[in-house]
Amino acid sequence: MHYSEVRKQMKIGILNAGNVGSRLARAWAAAGHDLVIAKDGEDRKIAPLLAELGDRARLGTIREAAEFGEVVLFSIYWPRVDAIVNEVDDALDGKVVIETMNPLGVTAEFVHFHDLDFMRDNSTSEVLQQRLPKARIVKSFNLLAAPLLEAAAWSKSLVQPNVFYVSDDAAAGLLTRGLIADAGFKPVNAGPLKGARQLEQAGVLLHHVVDHEYGGNADDLIRLGLSVIEASGGYKL
Repeated sequence: MHYSEVRKQMKIGILNAGNVGSRLARAWAAAGHDLVIAKDGEDRKIAPLLAELGDRARLGTIREAAEFGEVVLFSIYWPRVDAIVNEVDDALDGKVVIETMNPLGVTAEFVHFHDLDFMRDNSTSEVLQQRLPKARIVKSFNLLAAPLLEAAAWSKSLVQPNVFYVSDDAAAGLLTRGLIADAGFKPVNAGPLKGARQLEQAGVLLHHVVDHEYGGNADDLIRLGLSVIEASGGYKL
């Protein structure tokens, strides 16, 4: 079954319209979806976004956005997960929850780092599924820096990046696949939810590429994407 046969217009809750959530909100509103948008912090900061989206979106609390959405974007700063899970409580039961997180810690000097010890045997997706056992968790949108979630960023590129997703729920993955396409990207099914570990580790790989290929220039991190490229068939090994 194709996504378009499932549903063309959806109610989407945006749990935290930060750099990632705000860009996906724009894309999904443009695709005809209805949104309730929440901000983890001062919601006045998203007033320009709400004005831009018009009647396709309205402001809500974290709990209200969770209750509204048939699909919910869980784009939360990793150290804030426990607080947000407590706030939504049972509002995400039975719902498709697309989580975009990477396991980033922060030092006392506010320097972010990948929690490599955690990443050896776990993923943010698996933790979230444990915390929200009745939700239908999908991992996606974690490998592109926020500015690259605008399709226009790739207008001059010969190859557009894939957006990978993993889930243990096939129907949830199908809906996510459609929303990835609505955001202007090619969806790629990367398997069950445990594969979130590899998606998060791929983020570390991109940082290594920036350090060693681009001399550690942080600006180059927001120029990188990953894609699976299909060669023409018929060639013999």
